[in-house]
Amino acid sequence: MRSRSVPFFTLLLSSWILVTPALAQSDRPTMEVAGQAALLRLNDSGTNAGIGGRFGLELSRWVSLDAEVNFFPKDDFEIRVSADPPPPVRVSYNRRRTDVLAGVKVGLRGDRFGLFGKVRPGFTRLTDQGIDCVGGMCALMLFARPEYRTEFALDLGGIVEFYPTRRTVARVDFGDMMIRNRGTAVPPCADCTTHNFTSRFGFGLRF
Repeated sequence: MRSRSVPFFTLLLSSWILVTPALAQSDRPTMEVAGQAALLRLNDSGTNAGIGGRFGLELSRWVSLDAEVNFFPKDDFEIRVSADPPPPVRVSYNRRRTDVLAGVKVGLRGDRFGLFGKVRPGFTRLTDQGIDCVGGMCALMLFARPEYRTEFALDLGGIVEFYPTRRTVARVDFGDMMIRNRGTAVPPCADCTTHNFTSRFGFGLRF
């Protein structure tokens, strides 16, 4: 009986050694839900602020799926048109913006910090909220009302993450938001691709 118990104990110990790391790995959080503040700078017209939410799914320690939705209640764009004689005409396009982006983030994740790159295509949608104009040519400027479309967008940049606890994450995003403008009379252009600096500041929970 004693000679049989030794192989059985050895088999049990070996199984425990092999299974324990797998269980520990499967218990690691792989999903993330977060809220965030968003900033979008449109050329030299100023920086607009918004709020949003984010969802992430970790495929491995280095690669994750990443998706977010952001809403900008005031996405105003102002242009100045030189006039003869002066003063110049100042036109403000009042808008709302909604962004939807989904893609991947790839990088290095440690126990406390993570550093990633991101590639996230998606789309952006502007809603007209009116035009304000100051100057002598306002009648002509107000006549050319913009017609907005749902435009293609591509978000490229970097991500820095900090993990205060095993189930929480603080994150800072920064990068270039490329927007393909195809609408009619849309500032800054009606048929071009603009490069806009964007940043995010968020906090989330991991499951």
